[in-house]
Amino acid sequence: MKLSKAEFEVSAHVCAGFETKEIAAKTFRSYHTVATHIKKIRLKNGFKNIQDLTREFVLEYGDPRQYIAMLLLIIQLGITYTNCSDEMRRTNNVRISRTKGRKN
Repeated sequence: MKLSKAEFEVSAHVCAGFETKEIAAKTFRSYHTVATHIKKIRLKNGFKNIQDLTREFVLEYGDPRQYIAMLLLIIQLGITYTNCSDEMRRTNNVRISRTKGRKN
């Protein structure tokens, strides 16, 4: 199968049984973009219908639900990493006052 990165993601969701609207919501793309990806996937690879796409995807890549679960895990790890690094970058607003000529 010849797939771009975006087409691979869309085809994994199609093979997992999601509708075009659901895929659009999950991947943060518009309905028309997802529909266009599905159309391009079918034309590029000569598939007549979604069943052909699903069969070839599963034969080549395996269970699409594993890919989707891994993608969600990667997204979660990215969010956690971003939050941790933001907290580490924050500096404490501690002022050190320096007084001139003050003897202790």
